[in-house]
Amino acid sequence: MRANIWSNLPEHLVERILTRLPVACFFRFRSVCKGWYNLIHSSTFLQAYSESPAQEPWFLMFTDDHYRDGSTFDPSLNKWHHIPLPSLPQKETFFPAAAAGGLVCFGCYADGWKTFVVCNPLTKACRQLPPMLNPPFRLYTVGMVVDRDTKSYKVLVAGNCEIYEVYDSAINCWKKTCILPPGFYRWHHGILCNGFLYSRRFQFDGLVAYDIQQGVWSQIQAPMPHAFDYHALVECQGRIFTVGGLLKNDITKRVCILELERTRLEWIEVDTMPSILCEEFLKDGASFSCTGYSDLVMLYITGGFRDRLVLLYDLSKKLWRRLPRCSLPDERMREGLLDGISFEPRLDVVV
Repeated sequence: MRANIWSNLPEHLVERILTRLPVACFFRFRSVCKGWYNLIHSSTFLQAYSESPAQEPWFLMFTDDHYRDGSTFDPSLNKWHHIPLPSLPQKETFFPAAAAGGLVCFGCYADGWKTFVVCNPLTKACRQLPPMLNPPFRLYTVGMVVDRDTKSYKVLVAGNCEIYEVYDSAINCWKKTCILPPGFYRWHHGILCNGFLYSRRFQFDGLVAYDIQQGVWSQIQAPMPHAFDYHALVECQGRIFTVGGLLKNDITKRVCILELERTRLEWIEVDTMPSILCEEFLKDGASFSCTGYSDLVMLYITGGFRDRLVLLYDLSKKLWRRLPRCSLPDERMREGLLDGISFEPRLDVVV
């Protein structure tokens, strides 16, 4: 670590090294000097960063009903970061609807779901999308896909209007596509897997899948097990999982991880929360929520007090992990964790 050697390291090598550090470290090392502070605006640094391996997802969690306060959990450092939330329009309440490739899409209801905003939570860059052509009054699912080569992205929205709309950032407009297959839908996050957006259909139990390239829907008849309380779909390494609880007398007794077996179109139980951990997590008959991205899923008690257990599950390793308590002050955690979304932290993605 001799200074006369490292001080002469070529600038492009310094940038390459810095792109390999955890994202949280980037914000710390920006204070070292003016040159490092301005790296976020450097085209060579951002290009090198775009070529670096993907990092573990972060979890953006909200602690108030207006989605104006919250904290972000970083699994790689096992730490909560209190980064400022995106500056969304103040007069309305925007909630997180979808995430992909470092971007998060927020939606707002005002006489229909007309307004969506896409932002990069790290850089705070935001773009308000033009109004939808036919705004739905009930939202069923929202999905996102980011093209890493062209830097463009698409937002896919389905609601009670039956017509599916897709926003393309390359042309800054919405277009109508095909009709959503019939059935009963409730709001939940869609997932992207192998070029398809998957959503849960509660009537005619199963999934619907939207082919992003072809612009057509297909139906997957894959009923959930009896007494299974569905919570979330998650994609991991090209496989589809669902997280939920097994009910007895309308009370969750077990938390299970199911995988969709593509050949037989059946949900197979691949893991379950250890019973001792489950009893502690679900004490007093509490219900839980979860959000996931890639191979990590956060499970939490909605509106639970700050001392309630928060867990992280690794789908690829089949590991359960207790998370440290969120370090927000008590006055900002009165209602606990209310909602959240997981996203890939990236500095190079633009809106």
